[in-house]
This record gives sequence, structure tokens and C-alpha cells, in this order.
Amino acid sequence: MRARPTDPGVPIPAPGDRDAGVGVLRSGAGVPRSGGLHPATELVLLGCALVLVYGLPSPLVPALLLVGAGAGAARSPRVRFGRWLATLAVLAGPMLLVVGVVQGLFYPGADATVLWERGPVAITVEGLAVAAQLWLRVAAMIGVCALFAFGADSARTFDGMIRLRAPLGIAYVCATAMSLVPLLRDRISHALDARAARGWDTSRAVTRLRLLPGILAGLLSASLVELDQRHDALEQRGFGRAVRPAPLQEHPDGRIQTVLRWGAPLVAAALLVASAIGVLPLPTASELIGALRG
Repeated sequence: MRARPTDPGVPIPAPGDRDAGVGVLRSGAGVPRSGGLHPATELVLLGCALVLVYGLPSPLVPALLLVGAGAGAARSPRVRFGRWLATLAVLAGPMLLVVGVVQGLFYPGADATVLWERGPVAITVEGLAVAAQLWLRVAAMIGVCALFAFGADSARTFDGMIRLRAPLGIAYVCATAMSLVPLLRDRISHALDARAARGWDTSRAVTRLRLLPGILAGLLSASLVELDQRHDALEQRGFGRAVRPAPLQEHPDGRIQTVLRWGAPLVAAALLVASAIGVLPLPTASELIGALRG
């Protein structure tokens, strides 16, 4: 029988308790300490980067952000550069092939500047410009998001959103979504190992594809039930009663990061306004290709 909040043995923190609700998720060994930027700062920088990628019309912006994301992945202690690069290649590689063929070779413009032509295939400046702009934006978005996703976990996401004063329910949902991906990955691996122990040849891709629908259906149902039980348990222990719950981890923070969290959106907005009114004349993809042609 599920215990009610008034049952003995179910601790209910006082409404003013700083550790109410969220603090119960911590282990008794103390609060773990994380290094690097505060997760709230990372969330702000992620949002500003995505706004600049799609808000500024120059391919230089996504190219610089993509290089910056790669440098961050190479230097981050929580992100493996090989994993980040493989993710970028898998997700952005097919996109590069599609836009390169559709836009780069079969651009439909009648007044396009032709660089090379053979039959129905033609390489045009305008087609290359569209392909470069589109792919760089998608690649930069994937690179920046992968850098954040691989460097964060559910606890860091929750702490970051709480620091930004997001509603507690939204912070909980986002943190839970972050925890589902590694959880499902591990459970799928264990389920495949169990099938292999029962005689299935899981080394073959065809066998794995045949088994995955049944495994995923069971895992998704079990995960939904587990999330519902976890939510009920948290509510019974006072989750949401504290106005500002304690963070799950200790994160480095200070005046510099506070200034960065306030300054980054202001700088991004200023760049968008400057580009819109012509004060910031960034070169377009067509202009860059024309400059490369000499």
C-alpha cells in the first residue's frame, strides 16, 4: 500500500526547510561538487548561441560557434571529444550530403552565377551559399547542443534551471528527460545481453533490429511507471514546499558568472539589432564565395 504524506515513517520537511523536496534526492555522503561553469551559465550561453546561429545572416557566426563548441569539447573534463565529433558526424553528415546535392548541384535559380556545369548538373554561387549557410547552422546547433548534453546530467540541469528561477515543475520535467536517455541506453544493453545469454545471436544487426521493438515497448512502459512512482515519492517527502530548494550539487559561482549570465543575452540582443539596422555588416555566404573566387 502506498504511504500517505501523514503516515509515520515518511519524513515531511518543514515548509521553510532549505533542503525540502530536492534535498532528499542527495545521498547521505554529502553534496557532490562539480567544476567548470555553473549549469545556469551554460544554459544561458546555450540559448544565446542558438539565437545567434539563426538570428544573424552570416555563415561566419555558426562557423565560429562550431569551432568554439569543438574547442570546448576538447578541453572539457566532462566531454569526450571523440564522442562529440562522432555525434556531429552522424547527425550533420547526412545533412551535408543532402544540401550539397540538392542546393549545390541543382539550384533552381535562373539568374544564378554558374561556376561549373555539365548537363542538368551545375555548381552555382547561390546554390553553394544556401547549402553552406543551411548546413553550418544545423551543424552549429548540433555541436553546441551536444556539448551541453554530454557535459550535463539531470542534476546539473535541475540546478541550472532552479538558479534561473524556472518553475519547479518545468525544472523537474527537463531534468527527468535528461536522465531517460542514459537510463534507456543502459537498460537496452542489459536486455540485449540477457537475450544473448538465452541463445540469441545479438552480434547480428538484423537480430538486434528484430528484438528492439519488444524491448523498447517494455522499457518505455516500465520507465513511465517508474517516473510516476518517483514523482509520488517526491511529493510525499515535501517536494515543492521550499520556495528555493537547495541545489543537488555545489557549483562554482560568483560575480563573474553572474555578470556573464546577464551580459550574454544583452550582447546577443545588441548583435541582432546591430545586424538588422546595418551597423554590423557581416558578409553573407555569397559574398564570401565571391571573395574566394578572387
